Amino acid sequence: MLHTFLDMVMLSHGFLTTFALMTAAGFIGLLVFSNEQRKGAINTLKILALITTVFVFALNITGAYGYAYYRLPAPDSPRTIIMETFPVAHEILFETMEYASLVGPIWATMITWLTWHFKERIFTNPAIKNVMLILIVLAVLYALTIAYTGVVPTRIAAVR
Repeated sequence: MLHTFLDMVMLSHGFLTTFALMTAAGFIGLLVFSNEQRKGAINTLKILALITTVFVFALNITGAYGYAYYRLPAPDSPRTIIMETFPVAHEILFETMEYASLVGPIWATMITWLTWHFKERIFTNPAIKNVMLILIVLAVLYALTIAYTGVVPTRIAAVR
């Protein structure tokens, strides 16, 4: 079966979600289980933060591309199908995702900036480390929530 460009973009969107969560989980693991004596720990942390931010921006861009097709005023558009079969999925879940997902790139950029700004102090200053840990854990929980609000309606009517 041949896939359209939109299919490939939306497939990439799903993979980007997974990759962003995986790199963020790696960031948490390195932050919790490493210290400033581990050679290259801060550089790895900086790279993970940067990669996660790139994934989050790409995730929003691919999501916005698919969103244009989702909103088409056609009788067979995903939004129309969802509104006819299970309107709560759109009204609560997709509407939440549409606005809440705009915070992701800003949040990811802030975490990356803090990582690059504080560098080794992340490992030597417990207050900085704890704040970073809280920020990234909240970001992962936020991302999982946003992913859930997109997955449920998509199971009803995929963007095609």
